[in-house]
Amino acid sequence: MPPSPVAAAALSDGTARRDPNLVLAHAAMASMQRQGLSPTPANYLVWFGYHDGAEPGLREAIDAGLAGGGRITQSLMDELRARFFDAGREAVSLHEMSRRLEEAVGEAVGLMDGAREAASRYGGSLRAASDGLTDEPEALGAVLQRLLADTREITRRSDAAARRLTETALRTQELRAELAEARRLATTDPLTGLANRRGLEEAMRSGLENAATAPLTLLLLDVDHFKAVNDAHGHPAGDHLLRLLAETLREALETLPHGGEALPARFGGEEFCVLLRGAGLKEATGAAEAIRLRIAGASLLLRPAGPRLGVTVSLGIAMALSGDGPAQLIERADAALYEAKRSGRNRVCTDPSLPRAGSIWG
Repeated sequence: MPPSPVAAAALSDGTARRDPNLVLAHAAMASMQRQGLSPTPANYLVWFGYHDGAEPGLREAIDAGLAGGGRITQSLMDELRARFFDAGREAVSLHEMSRRLEEAVGEAVGLMDGAREAASRYGGSLRAASDGLTDEPEALGAVLQRLLADTREITRRSDAAARRLTETALRTQELRAELAEARRLATTDPLTGLANRRGLEEAMRSGLENAATAPLTLLLLDVDHFKAVNDAHGHPAGDHLLRLLAETLREALETLPHGGEALPARFGGEEFCVLLRGAGLKEATGAAEAIRLRIAGASLLLRPAGPRLGVTVSLGIAMALSGDGPAQLIERADAALYEAKRSGRNRVCTDPSLPRAGSIWG
């Protein structure tokens, strides 16, 4: 689908023909300004997609909102972002577009710097030629003076354009930093600082692409009798307990020779996950048991001068199989966790569909 009319009009410019990404970026920023919308990363993502034309449905929805002189509200922007940019794709798109935009602006600045230097050299050459033509007819000298004046004007315009492009590059770097921060916040659990479910599923998708050559294992753990902690000590104490458990989980993973990369995450509520890349079933089972023992042996202080509390966790293990997506891997880990809970809690169980599946009892 062709770019939007706004972006297409800008393509008549020489810079735009060289780098359409820069045109799309400018068009997206201009659209947000015209509509009175905050230049947030999410809004930028939607308008960039609109001007790019890759999503016909997005173009139609915005055009319908603009029909008859209408305006695009923030609520409509939020709705369009949710409809056309799912969680994983949004984070990847923000990162990729910001990278492409910075490269585009950097290239444009380099081209303009080169054009400015060339114009300056040309002016110097003409000046030297004019100085050497004192014996030539007056008409020729006047022509050269005119050329010199034109060259000075070209240089002035180039300088101004270069300054504007440099400022654009700086703004783009700032935008990229904002996009990176938005992406970090979108994949981080605010309570524990661990990856959230979105961050976990992004890592799972990446790991599943290489699961045939590098094993991928998911540990799903749940705090035993967590509701009783909330009922007895209050939800603030429960939140504090979850933060302490997250820190204990980090410390446990730092000391485990599990033979691969580990990503701890908060799955939701009192459930946590550990995604192990490059660790086989034996290493993952050993890591899960070590985590269980470390948490069971800890005495957690719920509040200053308050009671210490001992808690246990149950864990389920699933290893990625051929054809698995994130949902299938999570479903099998959850089934193993359910078995650990059903069997008495404070234990590790593996997915029964795995070879040599079994359980390790606490």
